[in-house]
Amino acid sequence: MRTVEPNGIIAFLEVVERGSFRGAARALAIPKSTLSQRVATLEEQLGVQLLSRTTRNVALTDIGASYQREVAPAVAALRDAEALVNRLQAHPSGRLRLSAPFELGQRLMGGVLATFAERYPQVKLELELTDRAVNMVEEGFDLCVCVGPLSDSQMIARKIGAPSQVGIFGSAAYFKRAGVPKHPRELQAHRCLSMGSTLSPATWAFSGARPVSIRPVIAVNSFQVLCALAGAGTGLARLPRSQANTSGLVEVLKPFAPTPYQAFAVYPAARHPSASLRAMLAVMSETFGSCEAPVRVGRES
Repeated sequence: MRTVEPNGIIAFLEVVERGSFRGAARALAIPKSTLSQRVATLEEQLGVQLLSRTTRNVALTDIGASYQREVAPAVAALRDAEALVNRLQAHPSGRLRLSAPFELGQRLMGGVLATFAERYPQVKLELELTDRAVNMVEEGFDLCVCVGPLSDSQMIARKIGAPSQVGIFGSAAYFKRAGVPKHPRELQAHRCLSMGSTLSPATWAFSGARPVSIRPVIAVNSFQVLCALAGAGTGLARLPRSQANTSGLVEVLKPFAPTPYQAFAVYPAARHPSASLRAMLAVMSETFGSCEAPVRVGRES
């Protein structure tokens, strides 16, 4: 099967439509010599003469007329498809599938989705709240909200919102009973509450001190529950300050406060952002107050 250049087909059809090489070159905004070369290359690739040229006019040969009847509808269909894609890219529509951590999604994503749905009713939204690591490409997610360090270089990430300040919190009653830790390593002697599982130790990172491995007495996937447990004097929990400060908890180890957590909106690097995805990033920017320029994950932002 012969391989032909699409530009040659377009040049040929334009000559037929305009009735001259000069008119076709003007319509395509290319030099007449370039147009002539494209048509000549097409004829060479096909091994036939499509156009009969004289100094006064251009006419289709019998084979050229047959070829024109076959390829013209195909090129028109491609142009229609391109126009459709452009319209879809200009106006958000279709399905947008999102993922977010359970706790963060419960607290923040409701307002985002409500605003988006009101503005773009043609988009069908799906949000899955999960604390597991998702495979965006295999599972068909368009956008994931992630918290903390990222490592997958196949993704593009945008910072959303300000970093979340975290600390170690407990109740006054707990500290009266168990004492106040002065250094992170002393946490191993305390009852600790953690996000995650009790089946394996959790590692809490600190500034100015080595990470500490703790085995939580209770592990849950909800900061709200951790706040309640810490407030009841059950143990110490690592919590967002914004949440703990409204729960009457006392922060300890402030000089060793962990590095703030940053939330990111992440999407596949190989995928050109759709209109729906761009619109969602804009709504997140409005809601969270920041949505910086995208950077490839693994590069310094």
